[in-house]
Amino acid sequence: MEVFWYALTGLLLAGYLALESIDFGMGMLIPFARSERDRERARRAVVPLFLANEVWLVAFAGLLLGALPLLEGPLLTALRIPMVLVLAAWVLRDAALWFRAALPSDGWRRLWDVVLPAASLVLAMAWGTLLAALIRGLSTDGDGHAVAALSDLAHPFSLACAAVVVVGGLRQGVLFAARRLPEADPEQARLARLAGRLHWPLVGLVLLAAVTAAGVTGAPVAVTLVGVAAALGVFASERLRTAGRPGAALLLGTAPVLALPAAVGVVNGTTVLATRSGTGALTLTEAVADSASLGLLAVVVLPVLAAIAYGQVWMWRVFAPQGPRAH
Repeated sequence: MEVFWYALTGLLLAGYLALESIDFGMGMLIPFARSERDRERARRAVVPLFLANEVWLVAFAGLLLGALPLLEGPLLTALRIPMVLVLAAWVLRDAALWFRAALPSDGWRRLWDVVLPAASLVLAMAWGTLLAALIRGLSTDGDGHAVAALSDLAHPFSLACAAVVVVGGLRQGVLFAARRLPEADPEQARLARLAGRLHWPLVGLVLLAAVTAAGVTGAPVAVTLVGVAAALGVFASERLRTAGRPGAALLLGTAPVLALPAAVGVVNGTTVLATRSGTGALTLTEAVADSASLGLLAVVVLPVLAAIAYGQVWMWRVFAPQGPRAH
């Protein structure tokens, strides 16, 4: 039962990252837009969806507090530096999506056209760095507490994971934007070329991150298999895209982002807050709520999560339809 709640918490985070990677990519695509029409079209495509995507992060935080109450405090304390970056970039990115259309001024729109891709880039990098630090294991301070030191955040493995989330998110944004366009639209061909150019660099970054992880973690075989599976997911996504199946390509394109939270569990098992020295680490048994609280969560939370999943499917059916295809 304890493992179930830990896995469910991780699944919510993985769901958020998979959906939010599209928002990262759409934000980073703004500088590539050739006209005001294209920039506004990109903003309007993601605005109905990004708040629904963020519900998964809220659900993750709520379940973390309810099911693993002794983890939240040490986790947020240890990751305070990357979390500040996440929160700042998150607020700025959301503000840019809302405020860009608030005034008709060209200067106003240009301001938010700089903020939006910059905040999306920082948000993607921060999540990749944060998850890499958890996979590798944190440092410890003088009091023996877990902490994400600057050396953890600037480690080559952390930088590789940040690059994976950035390039993977950008490719997801390209796939999402292309999926909404008819084949006759001139922008379709340009997006197809950009997706093709991002394919092999992303595969290379995923494999580089996997090889690096194998050298800095205690589960080299398992983490390499996760990386290879993610690279195969990208390869299959590209084949599906070229075969004219953009929805399936978008789905498999989430593989690199999903690999990071999966690697946290694969490498550290039931150590929910790992350190490289072992001092300050926190195990699942130490962090999980009592059985009575977990029983209450099962009654209250599981139906809510089912409703959230249904609502997400409904939002995508209504607001993210595939564009008409030319025959």
